[in-house]
Amino acid sequence: MRLIPRSLAGRLRLAAVIAIVAALLLASIAIALILQRFVIGQIDQRLDGQVFAIAASLQRGGQGMMNVAPALNGPPFDRPNSGWSWQVTGPDGELVSASLAGHAAMKPPPVHAGRFDNLPGLPEWLGAFQSLGRPRSADGTGPDGQFLHWRVLEAPFGVQTVTVAATAPYRAIYGPLREALLPLVLTLVVLGLLLVGAMLAQVRLGLLPLSALRSGLADIRAGRRNAISTDQPSEILPLVEEVNSLLAENAEGLARARRHVANLAHGLKTPLATLGLALDGRAATSGATTEGGEPFIRTQLELMERLIRHHLARARAAVLAGPVRASTNVAERVTDLVGMMGSLHRERGLTFDVLATADIAVATETQDFDEILGNLLDNACKWAYSRVTVSSVADLGRVIIDVEDDGPGLDPAAMPEVMQPGRRIDEATPGHGFGLPIAAELTELYGGSLDLSRGASGGLLCRVVLPRSR
Repeated sequence: MRLIPRSLAGRLRLAAVIAIVAALLLASIAIALILQRFVIGQIDQRLDGQVFAIAASLQRGGQGMMNVAPALNGPPFDRPNSGWSWQVTGPDGELVSASLAGHAAMKPPPVHAGRFDNLPGLPEWLGAFQSLGRPRSADGTGPDGQFLHWRVLEAPFGVQTVTVAATAPYRAIYGPLREALLPLVLTLVVLGLLLVGAMLAQVRLGLLPLSALRSGLADIRAGRRNAISTDQPSEILPLVEEVNSLLAENAEGLARARRHVANLAHGLKTPLATLGLALDGRAATSGATTEGGEPFIRTQLELMERLIRHHLARARAAVLAGPVRASTNVAERVTDLVGMMGSLHRERGLTFDVLATADIAVATETQDFDEILGNLLDNACKWAYSRVTVSSVADLGRVIIDVEDDGPGLDPAAMPEVMQPGRRIDEATPGHGFGLPIAAELTELYGGSLDLSRGASGGLLCRVVLPRSR
């Protein structure tokens, strides 16, 4: 199980939630401790006032016994088992509050250590002054088992020292504390929810440039733009500049690939013209001459094949991933190409059936798509009897385009041969044998394929598979 989310937004949310929860927990603990100290301080002040009042009013009665003013037994020290009590113990006896009537004085628990009690020798040196100090705290249980908070003072009484103590029940501390903590917890919960909401808004706002960057890259892939906008935060701008630089380099590579293809076309002009003259010479004479003989023709074909492979190999190396960013609408280009082919082959009176969905686009440059489909349509028009059918369908991330004619078709054994540059099956039909190989080479440049098979009408079916534009 992965504890850390993969997304940046998830990581930021997780870190922020942990920080918010930790901060609120620490704040609640600190506030609770402060409130506890405050409440205990208030109780201590009340008990100290009782202790000082008793110590100041101690006197001896007619028989030499200790007594105090009756008013010191007022509420809440007059309620039995309330936990509120006071007592005085000394060598001559003890006094207890009305709340302890019927009970002997309690033995005070050990007082809490003072801040200087652990220093060697200092407690003994300060012992003489302890009676002049404030009461000290202690905690213990009372006669009825309830937990009590004590304030104990060693006070002088004549030539003697007596212990004056007052107690309060712990419910007097934690009752107000609980009443104060309940709204505090609710307030912290509401504050935590507000902080989480603010954090979510902050994360969303902070990551908006990344969403815009992703949208920009999608537009580039779909061919709607050529570069990412540089109106970006300073933290993302270097990345955008690097991506734009890479896009520019790829565009230059694509331009170089186009130049190589143009050079290929230019380089083929001379060999094709020479072949045309040689073939004309063969047609005019019954014997083969040196200039027009088969060895010479074979030499020119090999030269053209080398040119084709040389320039297309350089184009493949130069194009890299550039064509993936292009986008060409299939239906629009098919319509234009069919119209052009209809004009070129008007004398044959062909019928064109086009079945192409309007919203299908391929990830190819328009001129390369025209070169691929134009060669296939031209080949179909040369061999068709009366009809040429063009159809396209989208299949997941690819587009399948079929070009079929109703001509004589092609022997399956001869299909690999016609994919070789300059190879022709029927010398009587016009052409040079380069249309299908060039279409196949360009299709492969875009990661697609070109397959030949027999169509339903008996003619040749050329199936082109190209990546779909996103």
